[in-house]
Amino acid sequence: MRDLVKDYLGKKVSRRSFINRATVAGFSLAAARSSLDALEPMVRAEVMQTASLQDTVTQTDSLRYSLRQGTGGELLAEQIRATGTRFIFICNSSGMGPLCDAVVDRPDLQFIQGVSENQAIAMADGYAKASGQTSCACFSRVGGPIASANMYNAMKDRTPVVIVTDHMDSQADGRDGHEDLDDWLDAFKQYTKWRWLVKEGNRIPEWVSHAYKVSSTAPGGPTFVRIPRNVLYQTIKPQSSRAKAFPCRWTSRRTRSMSSGPRRC
Repeated sequence: MRDLVKDYLGKKVSRRSFINRATVAGFSLAAARSSLDALEPMVRAEVMQTASLQDTVTQTDSLRYSLRQGTGGELLAEQIRATGTRFIFICNSSGMGPLCDAVVDRPDLQFIQGVSENQAIAMADGYAKASGQTSCACFSRVGGPIASANMYNAMKDRTPVVIVTDHMDSQADGRDGHEDLDDWLDAFKQYTKWRWLVKEGNRIPEWVSHAYKVSSTAPGGPTFVRIPRNVLYQTIKPQSSRAKAFPCRWTSRRTRSMSSGPRRC
């Protein structure tokens, strides 16, 4: 009976076939019909969920092709979507506020929140290893030093992780202000394959796409992109088309050491 219920919920058998097979198995007609009645709420819920997912896809496609301009956060969200990313690992910090605003209108993107920046990197690293897909982590710029420990781990394991943070407002950069350094990128040079400070908002899709490609190309590894906060809030027209990242086949260091084959990312 369990297999029959599974086939019915999986739409492999019709109501009539369900009743026929149930009666052949020894159930009375009344018992078979009672079982169908008990399953009806599950069937209706599945139908409603399917309709909701279809509406979500329609809404997502509409947003994707109607965006001719938007905030830097929206351009960032669109490029992350274009790579096929579904989950964004984020920390409970305010630096990526424009991205959070953009994700509200993009139900196919989902935040997974960590309580600190190093945990966000750790979760993104673990997801990339488990799924074989390039993952994405975002947090405020000041969390970079504490996140660098797990950026180091991702670099050693050659895990494809794209890391995006905000940066000092462009009009205040270089004044040794709050949360500012002379060179934020140099500190992460040993922990990343590639790093970049985006200066022009209309090139956000270009640089984020490049970060995904570099990260996911063997040998893999984390890449780091910083975007000034005022650029994330500006309304911008994108300059370049969105591109998808290359797939990355990840294997652990232990697996690589046990294999005589070529090393992969």
